[in-house]
Amino acid sequence: MNEAILEQVKQKIEEVFPAVVAFRRDLHEHPELSGQEERTSRRIAEELEKLGVSYRVTPEKAVVGTVPGSGSAPSGKYTGLGIRADFDALPISEESGVAWASQNPGVMHACGHDMHTAMLLGTAMVLQSMPEAFGGNVKLLFQPNEEAEGGAENMIKAGCMEDPAVDAVIAFHIEPGIPSGYIQLCPGKMNAATCDVHITVEGVACHGAHPDRGIDAILAASQIVTALQAVVARNLAPTQPGVVTIGQFHAGNASNVVAGTAELSGTLRALDMKTMAQIKTLVKQTAEGIAAGFGAKAIVTLTDGYPSLENNIELGKTLEQLAVELVGKDHIDYMEAPSLGADDFAFFTQYCDGVYMNVGTTPKDWSGKPQALHSEFLCPDEEAMKTGILMEAMAALRLLGNL
Repeated sequence: MNEAILEQVKQKIEEVFPAVVAFRRDLHEHPELSGQEERTSRRIAEELEKLGVSYRVTPEKAVVGTVPGSGSAPSGKYTGLGIRADFDALPISEESGVAWASQNPGVMHACGHDMHTAMLLGTAMVLQSMPEAFGGNVKLLFQPNEEAEGGAENMIKAGCMEDPAVDAVIAFHIEPGIPSGYIQLCPGKMNAATCDVHITVEGVACHGAHPDRGIDAILAASQIVTALQAVVARNLAPTQPGVVTIGQFHAGNASNVVAGTAELSGTLRALDMKTMAQIKTLVKQTAEGIAAGFGAKAIVTLTDGYPSLENNIELGKTLEQLAVELVGKDHIDYMEAPSLGADDFAFFTQYCDGVYMNVGTTPKDWSGKPQALHSEFLCPDEEAMKTGILMEAMAALRLLGNL
Protein backbone atom coordinates (compact mmCIF):
# COMPACT_ATOMS: atom_id res chain seq x y z
CA MET A 1 0.00 0.00 0.00
CA ASN A 2 1.30 3.43 -0.97
CA GLU A 3 0.61 5.37 2.23
CA ALA A 4 1.08 8.74 0.55
CA ILE A 5 -1.59 8.01 -2.06
CA LEU A 6 -3.92 6.55 0.57
CA GLU A 7 -3.59 9.71 2.63
CA GLN A 8 -4.23 11.82 -0.48
CA VAL A 9 -7.43 9.86 -1.16
CA LYS A 10 -8.62 10.19 2.44
CA GLN A 11 -7.98 13.94 2.45
CA LYS A 12 -9.89 14.36 -0.80
CA ILE A 13 -12.82 12.40 0.60
CA GLU A 14 -12.98 14.71 3.60
CA GLU A 15 -12.81 17.71 1.26
CA VAL A 16 -15.66 16.63 -1.00
CA PHE A 17 -17.81 14.92 1.61
CA PRO A 18 -20.07 17.90 2.41
CA ALA A 19 -20.95 18.12 -1.30
CA VAL A 20 -21.55 14.35 -1.42
CA VAL A 21 -23.93 14.56 1.55
CA ALA A 22 -25.77 17.55 0.04
CA PHE A 23 -26.19 15.65 -3.23
CA ARG A 24 -27.41 12.54 -1.43
CA ARG A 25 -29.99 14.54 0.54
CA ASP A 26 -31.19 16.23 -2.62
CA LEU A 27 -31.80 12.83 -4.21
CA HIS A 28 -33.45 11.56 -1.04
CA GLU A 29 -35.86 14.49 -0.97
CA HIS A 30 -36.82 13.92 -4.61
CA PRO A 31 -37.06 10.13 -5.13
CA GLU A 32 -38.36 8.75 -8.42
CA LEU A 33 -39.77 5.33 -9.19
CA SER A 34 -38.26 2.91 -11.68
CA GLY A 35 -38.69 4.13 -15.23
CA GLN A 36 -39.50 7.68 -14.05
CA GLU A 37 -36.03 8.90 -13.04
CA GLU A 38 -35.98 12.07 -15.14
CA ARG A 39 -34.84 14.51 -12.44
CA THR A 40 -32.38 12.09 -10.87
CA SER A 41 -30.70 11.39 -14.19
CA ARG A 42 -30.51 15.12 -14.90
CA ARG A 43 -29.00 15.88 -11.49
CA ILE A 44 -26.29 13.25 -11.96
CA ALA A 45 -25.45 14.71 -15.37
CA GLU A 46 -25.29 18.21 -13.88
CA GLU A 47 -22.78 17.10 -11.25
CA LEU A 48 -20.59 15.32 -13.78
CA GLU A 49 -20.72 18.45 -15.92
CA LYS A 50 -19.41 20.51 -12.98
CA LEU A 51 -16.57 18.02 -12.51
CA GLY A 52 -15.65 18.09 -16.18
CA VAL A 53 -16.29 14.36 -16.48
CA SER A 54 -17.20 13.16 -19.96
CA TYR A 55 -20.58 11.40 -19.95
CA ARG A 56 -23.54 10.34 -22.02
CA VAL A 57 -27.17 9.61 -21.21
CA THR A 58 -28.89 6.54 -22.66
CA PRO A 59 -32.51 6.56 -23.88
CA GLU A 60 -33.49 4.85 -20.59
CA LYS A 61 -31.86 7.75 -18.62
CA ALA A 62 -28.79 5.84 -17.46
CA VAL A 63 -25.76 8.11 -17.09
CA VAL A 64 -22.39 6.70 -18.16
CA GLY A 65 -19.32 8.74 -17.31
CA THR A 66 -15.64 8.08 -17.97
CA VAL A 67 -12.68 9.16 -15.86
CA PRO A 68 -9.49 8.44 -17.82
CA GLY A 69 -6.20 7.92 -16.05
CA SER A 70 -3.03 9.63 -17.21
CA GLY A 71 -0.59 7.40 -15.36
CA SER A 72 1.34 4.42 -16.65
CA ALA A 73 -0.60 1.57 -18.21
CA PRO A 74 -1.92 -0.99 -15.72
CA SER A 75 0.37 -3.97 -15.27
CA GLY A 76 -2.42 -6.34 -14.25
CA LYS A 77 -5.14 -8.04 -16.29
CA TYR A 78 -7.59 -5.12 -16.19
CA THR A 79 -7.50 -1.90 -18.18
CA GLY A 80 -11.06 -0.68 -17.65
CA LEU A 81 -13.00 -0.71 -14.36
CA GLY A 82 -16.74 -0.11 -14.17
CA ILE A 83 -18.36 1.01 -10.91
CA ARG A 84 -22.14 0.73 -10.78
CA ALA A 85 -24.63 2.70 -8.67
CA ASP A 86 -28.41 2.35 -9.06
CA PHE A 87 -30.67 5.34 -8.47
CA ASP A 88 -34.38 4.43 -8.54
CA ALA A 89 -36.65 4.55 -5.47
CA LEU A 90 -39.56 2.50 -4.08
CA PRO A 91 -43.32 3.03 -3.64
CA ILE A 92 -43.05 3.46 0.14
CA SER A 93 -44.25 6.33 2.34
CA GLU A 94 -41.28 7.56 4.38
CA GLU A 95 -41.46 7.62 8.20
CA SER A 96 -37.77 8.24 8.98
CA GLY A 97 -38.38 11.67 10.46
CA VAL A 98 -35.22 13.21 8.97
CA ALA A 99 -35.22 16.83 7.81
CA TRP A 100 -34.45 15.70 4.26
CA ALA A 101 -37.26 13.16 4.05
CA SER A 102 -39.01 12.50 0.76
CA GLN A 103 -41.11 15.32 -0.63
CA ASN A 104 -42.71 12.94 -3.12
CA PRO A 105 -45.70 11.34 -1.33
CA GLY A 106 -45.65 7.55 -1.38
CA VAL A 107 -42.13 7.33 -2.83
CA MET A 108 -38.93 6.81 -0.84
CA HIS A 109 -35.30 5.85 -1.21
CA ALA A 110 -35.85 2.87 1.09
CA CYS A 111 -33.14 0.72 -0.48
CA GLY A 112 -30.26 3.17 -0.25
CA HIS A 113 -29.88 3.88 -3.94
CA ASP A 114 -29.39 7.56 -3.14
CA MET A 115 -26.42 6.50 -0.99
CA HIS A 116 -25.02 4.33 -3.80
CA THR A 117 -25.27 7.19 -6.28
CA ALA A 118 -23.73 9.76 -3.94
CA MET A 119 -20.84 7.39 -3.18
CA LEU A 120 -20.10 6.96 -6.86
CA LEU A 121 -20.20 10.72 -7.38
CA GLY A 122 -17.74 11.07 -4.51
CA THR A 123 -15.52 8.43 -6.10
CA ALA A 124 -15.61 10.39 -9.35
CA MET A 125 -14.53 13.53 -7.48
CA VAL A 126 -11.57 11.68 -5.95
CA LEU A 127 -10.39 10.00 -9.15
CA GLN A 128 -10.89 13.11 -11.27
CA SER A 129 -8.50 14.95 -8.95
CA MET A 130 -5.67 12.43 -9.30
CA PRO A 131 -5.63 10.96 -12.84
CA GLU A 132 -1.86 10.56 -12.66
CA ALA A 133 -2.33 7.81 -10.04
CA PHE A 134 -3.84 5.29 -12.47
CA GLY A 135 -3.88 4.24 -16.10
CA GLY A 136 -6.74 2.88 -18.18
CA ASN A 137 -10.25 4.13 -17.60
CA VAL A 138 -12.87 4.13 -14.87
CA LYS A 139 -16.47 3.94 -16.07
CA LEU A 140 -19.14 5.48 -13.87
CA LEU A 141 -22.27 3.36 -14.35
CA PHE A 142 -25.23 5.28 -12.93
CA GLN A 143 -28.14 2.87 -13.41
CA PRO A 144 -31.90 3.49 -13.39
CA ASN A 145 -34.64 0.89 -13.03
CA GLU A 146 -33.02 -1.65 -10.71
CA GLU A 147 -36.17 -2.25 -8.68
CA ALA A 148 -38.15 -3.16 -11.79
CA GLU A 149 -36.52 -4.86 -14.78
CA GLY A 150 -34.18 -3.95 -17.58
CA GLY A 151 -31.90 -1.41 -15.93
CA ALA A 152 -28.55 -3.19 -16.12
CA GLU A 153 -29.38 -5.22 -19.21
CA ASN A 154 -30.44 -2.14 -21.17
CA MET A 155 -27.26 -0.29 -20.15
CA ILE A 156 -25.12 -3.12 -21.49
CA LYS A 157 -27.15 -3.23 -24.71
CA ALA A 158 -26.64 0.53 -25.04
CA GLY A 159 -22.87 -0.01 -25.01
CA CYS A 160 -21.97 1.14 -21.49
CA MET A 161 -19.25 -1.50 -21.24
CA GLU A 162 -17.61 -0.42 -24.47
CA ASP A 163 -15.73 2.59 -25.88
CA PRO A 164 -13.68 2.50 -23.71
CA ALA A 165 -13.97 -1.15 -22.74
CA VAL A 166 -14.74 -2.41 -19.24
CA ASP A 167 -13.17 -5.72 -18.22
CA ALA A 168 -13.92 -5.62 -14.48
CA VAL A 169 -16.90 -4.21 -12.60
CA ILE A 170 -17.68 -3.60 -8.92
CA ALA A 171 -20.57 -2.20 -6.91
CA PHE A 172 -21.67 -1.55 -3.34
CA HIS A 173 -25.06 -1.95 -1.68
CA ILE A 174 -25.83 -0.53 1.72
CA GLU A 175 -26.50 -3.09 4.49
CA PRO A 176 -28.26 -1.78 7.61
CA GLY A 177 -27.80 -5.18 9.26
CA ILE A 178 -24.10 -4.50 9.93
CA PRO A 179 -22.43 -1.50 11.61
CA SER A 180 -21.18 1.57 9.79
CA GLY A 181 -17.57 1.29 8.73
CA TYR A 182 -17.83 -2.42 7.97
CA ILE A 183 -17.50 -4.02 4.53
CA GLN A 184 -19.38 -7.24 3.86
CA LEU A 185 -18.12 -9.77 1.32
CA CYS A 186 -19.52 -12.93 -0.22
CA PRO A 187 -17.00 -15.04 -2.18
CA GLY A 188 -18.48 -16.85 -5.18
CA LYS A 189 -22.24 -17.29 -5.42
CA MET A 190 -24.11 -14.36 -3.88
CA ASN A 191 -27.60 -13.93 -5.39
CA ALA A 192 -30.09 -16.08 -7.20
CA ALA A 193 -31.24 -16.34 -10.77
CA THR A 194 -34.97 -15.68 -11.13
CA CYS A 195 -37.75 -16.89 -13.37
CA ASP A 196 -41.45 -16.00 -13.27
CA VAL A 197 -43.83 -18.90 -13.73
CA HIS A 198 -47.45 -18.68 -14.86
CA ILE A 199 -49.65 -21.75 -15.16
CA THR A 200 -53.10 -21.80 -16.72
CA VAL A 201 -55.06 -24.95 -15.88
CA GLU A 202 -57.84 -25.59 -18.37
CA GLY A 203 -60.63 -27.88 -17.25
CA VAL A 204 -64.34 -27.98 -18.06
CA ALA A 205 -66.84 -25.88 -16.11
CA CYS A 206 -70.09 -27.40 -14.94
CA HIS A 207 -72.78 -27.10 -12.27
CA GLY A 208 -71.49 -27.66 -8.76
CA ALA A 209 -74.27 -30.19 -8.19
CA HIS A 210 -72.94 -32.37 -11.03
CA PRO A 211 -69.12 -32.34 -10.81
CA ASP A 212 -68.91 -35.55 -12.82
CA ARG A 213 -69.93 -33.58 -15.92
CA GLY A 214 -66.91 -31.32 -15.84
CA ILE A 215 -63.18 -31.25 -15.08
CA ASP A 216 -62.40 -29.36 -11.90
CA ALA A 217 -59.60 -26.86 -12.64
CA ILE A 218 -59.35 -25.88 -8.95
CA LEU A 219 -58.80 -29.48 -7.86
CA ALA A 220 -56.14 -30.02 -10.53
CA ALA A 221 -54.44 -26.70 -9.79
CA SER A 222 -54.43 -27.42 -6.06
CA GLN A 223 -52.65 -30.70 -6.65
CA ILE A 224 -50.15 -28.89 -8.89
CA VAL A 225 -49.35 -26.38 -6.13
CA THR A 226 -48.76 -29.23 -3.68
CA ALA A 227 -46.70 -31.31 -6.11
CA LEU A 228 -44.47 -28.38 -7.06
CA GLN A 229 -43.10 -28.34 -3.51
CA ALA A 230 -41.40 -31.65 -4.29
CA VAL A 231 -39.46 -30.15 -7.20
CA VAL A 232 -36.82 -28.83 -4.81
CA ALA A 233 -37.38 -31.16 -1.86
CA ARG A 234 -37.05 -34.38 -3.82
CA ASN A 235 -35.07 -33.48 -6.93
CA LEU A 236 -32.30 -31.18 -5.72
CA ALA A 237 -29.55 -32.17 -3.32
CA PRO A 238 -30.04 -30.71 0.19
CA THR A 239 -26.88 -28.66 -0.40
CA GLN A 240 -28.24 -27.28 -3.70
CA PRO A 241 -30.47 -24.27 -2.95
CA GLY A 242 -33.61 -23.65 -4.98
CA VAL A 243 -37.05 -22.12 -4.49
CA VAL A 244 -40.43 -22.74 -6.09
CA THR A 245 -43.02 -20.32 -4.73
CA ILE A 246 -46.58 -20.02 -6.00
CA GLY A 247 -47.74 -16.64 -4.80
CA GLN A 248 -51.05 -16.28 -6.62
CA PHE A 249 -54.00 -18.64 -7.21
CA HIS A 250 -57.09 -17.32 -8.97
CA ALA A 251 -60.07 -19.45 -9.97
CA GLY A 252 -63.82 -19.59 -10.01
CA ASN A 253 -66.64 -17.10 -10.36
CA ALA A 254 -69.46 -18.64 -8.36
CA SER A 255 -69.83 -20.90 -5.34
CA ASN A 256 -72.03 -23.41 -7.16
CA VAL A 257 -69.93 -23.76 -10.32
CA VAL A 258 -67.04 -26.13 -10.86
CA ALA A 259 -64.33 -23.84 -12.20
CA GLY A 260 -63.22 -24.50 -15.73
CA THR A 261 -60.02 -22.44 -15.46
CA ALA A 262 -57.45 -21.71 -12.76
CA GLU A 263 -54.48 -19.35 -12.89
CA LEU A 264 -51.30 -19.83 -10.88
CA SER A 265 -48.27 -17.58 -10.78
CA GLY A 266 -45.06 -17.53 -8.80
CA THR A 267 -41.30 -17.30 -8.80
CA LEU A 268 -38.42 -19.75 -9.26
CA ARG A 269 -34.99 -19.12 -7.71
CA ALA A 270 -31.62 -20.88 -7.99
CA LEU A 271 -28.00 -19.93 -7.30
CA ASP A 272 -26.70 -21.12 -10.66
CA MET A 273 -28.09 -21.34 -14.17
CA LYS A 274 -27.74 -25.14 -14.40
CA THR A 275 -29.97 -25.61 -11.35
CA MET A 276 -32.43 -23.06 -12.71
CA ALA A 277 -32.69 -25.01 -15.97
CA GLN A 278 -33.38 -28.18 -13.98
CA ILE A 279 -36.08 -26.49 -11.88
CA LYS A 280 -37.77 -25.03 -14.96
CA THR A 281 -37.91 -28.45 -16.65
CA LEU A 282 -39.32 -30.12 -13.55
CA VAL A 283 -41.95 -27.43 -12.98
CA LYS A 284 -43.22 -27.80 -16.53
CA GLN A 285 -43.25 -31.61 -16.39
CA THR A 286 -44.96 -31.66 -12.98
CA ALA A 287 -47.70 -29.19 -13.89
CA GLU A 288 -48.48 -30.81 -17.23
CA GLY A 289 -48.42 -34.32 -15.78
CA ILE A 290 -50.66 -33.54 -12.78
CA ALA A 291 -53.15 -31.70 -14.98
CA ALA A 292 -53.27 -34.57 -17.46
CA GLY A 293 -53.99 -36.98 -14.61
CA PHE A 294 -57.21 -35.06 -13.93
CA GLY A 295 -58.12 -34.81 -17.60
CA ALA A 296 -57.18 -31.14 -17.62
CA LYS A 297 -54.48 -29.25 -19.48
CA ALA A 298 -51.72 -27.09 -18.00
CA ILE A 299 -50.18 -24.31 -20.06
CA VAL A 300 -46.88 -23.32 -18.44
CA THR A 301 -45.21 -20.00 -19.26
CA LEU A 302 -41.70 -19.40 -17.94
CA THR A 303 -40.23 -15.90 -18.16
CA ASP A 304 -36.56 -15.50 -17.28
CA GLY A 305 -35.67 -12.63 -14.95
CA TYR A 306 -32.14 -12.07 -13.64
CA PRO A 307 -29.22 -14.45 -14.06
CA SER A 308 -27.42 -15.68 -10.95
CA LEU A 309 -24.90 -13.32 -9.42
CA GLU A 310 -21.53 -14.96 -8.82
CA ASN A 311 -18.58 -12.92 -7.63
CA ASN A 312 -15.32 -13.59 -9.44
CA ILE A 313 -13.06 -15.46 -7.03
CA GLU A 314 -9.72 -13.98 -8.14
CA LEU A 315 -10.97 -10.39 -8.24
CA GLY A 316 -12.78 -10.99 -4.97
CA LYS A 317 -9.56 -12.04 -3.22
CA THR A 318 -7.82 -8.90 -4.48
CA LEU A 319 -10.61 -6.69 -3.15
CA GLU A 320 -10.82 -8.61 0.12
CA GLN A 321 -7.13 -7.94 0.74
CA LEU A 322 -7.67 -4.27 -0.11
CA ALA A 323 -10.64 -4.05 2.25
CA VAL A 324 -8.59 -5.56 5.08
CA GLU A 325 -5.87 -2.96 4.47
CA LEU A 326 -8.37 -0.09 4.43
CA VAL A 327 -10.76 -0.88 7.30
CA GLY A 328 -9.00 -3.66 9.21
CA LYS A 329 -9.78 -7.36 9.45
CA ASP A 330 -12.06 -6.72 12.43
CA HIS A 331 -14.30 -4.59 10.19
CA ILE A 332 -14.77 -7.24 7.50
CA ASP A 333 -18.02 -9.20 7.60
CA TYR A 334 -18.80 -12.28 5.52
CA MET A 335 -22.28 -13.30 4.45
CA GLU A 336 -23.17 -16.54 6.22
CA ALA A 337 -24.79 -17.89 3.06
CA PRO A 338 -25.77 -16.63 -0.39
CA SER A 339 -29.14 -14.94 -0.73
CA LEU A 340 -31.96 -16.28 -2.86
CA GLY A 341 -32.87 -12.66 -3.49
CA ALA A 342 -31.81 -11.18 -6.82
CA ASP A 343 -30.02 -8.11 -8.13
CA ASP A 344 -29.55 -7.12 -11.75
CA PHE A 345 -25.88 -6.37 -11.09
CA ALA A 346 -25.75 -10.02 -12.19
CA PHE A 347 -25.95 -8.88 -15.81
CA PHE A 348 -22.65 -7.04 -15.34
CA THR A 349 -20.99 -10.07 -13.75
CA GLN A 350 -22.18 -12.14 -16.73
CA TYR A 351 -20.40 -9.67 -19.02
CA CYS A 352 -17.00 -9.58 -17.26
CA ASP A 353 -15.29 -10.25 -13.93
CA GLY A 354 -17.28 -8.60 -11.20
CA VAL A 355 -17.65 -8.33 -7.43
CA TYR A 356 -20.64 -7.07 -5.44
CA MET A 357 -20.06 -5.90 -1.87
CA ASN A 358 -22.08 -4.43 0.98
CA VAL A 359 -21.23 -1.52 3.25
CA GLY A 360 -22.64 -1.28 6.76
CA THR A 361 -24.84 1.73 7.48
CA THR A 362 -26.14 1.48 11.06
CA PRO A 363 -24.17 3.07 13.93
CA LYS A 364 -23.27 0.65 16.72
CA ASP A 365 -25.08 2.83 19.26
CA TRP A 366 -28.26 3.13 17.14
CA SER A 367 -31.36 3.50 19.34
CA GLY A 368 -33.97 4.45 16.76
CA LYS A 369 -36.40 2.33 14.77
CA PRO A 370 -35.10 -1.08 13.61
CA GLN A 371 -33.18 -0.68 10.38
CA ALA A 372 -33.93 -2.76 7.29
CA LEU A 373 -33.98 -2.36 3.53
CA HIS A 374 -37.37 -1.51 2.01
CA SER A 375 -38.50 -0.13 5.36
CA GLU A 376 -40.23 3.20 5.80
CA PHE A 377 -37.91 3.81 8.78
CA LEU A 378 -34.63 3.32 6.91
CA CYS A 379 -32.16 6.02 7.99
CA PRO A 380 -28.64 5.02 6.91
CA ASP A 381 -25.61 6.64 8.49
CA GLU A 382 -24.22 9.09 5.94
CA GLU A 383 -20.72 8.70 7.41
CA ALA A 384 -20.79 5.16 5.98
CA MET A 385 -20.47 6.68 2.53
CA LYS A 386 -16.85 7.52 3.33
CA THR A 387 -16.11 3.80 3.58
CA GLY A 388 -17.78 3.13 0.25
CA ILE A 389 -15.98 5.98 -1.52
CA LEU A 390 -12.64 4.93 -0.04
CA MET A 391 -13.08 1.35 -1.20
CA GLU A 392 -14.29 2.30 -4.69
CA ALA A 393 -11.52 4.82 -5.27
CA MET A 394 -8.78 2.60 -3.89
CA ALA A 395 -10.08 -0.37 -5.89
CA ALA A 396 -9.62 1.70 -9.05
CA LEU A 397 -6.10 2.69 -7.98
CA ARG A 398 -5.16 -0.87 -7.08
CA LEU A 399 -6.54 -2.47 -10.22
CA LEU A 400 -5.50 0.27 -12.65
CA GLY A 401 -2.77 2.14 -10.80
CA ASN A 402 -0.28 -0.58 -9.89
CA LEU A 403 -0.83 0.38 -6.24
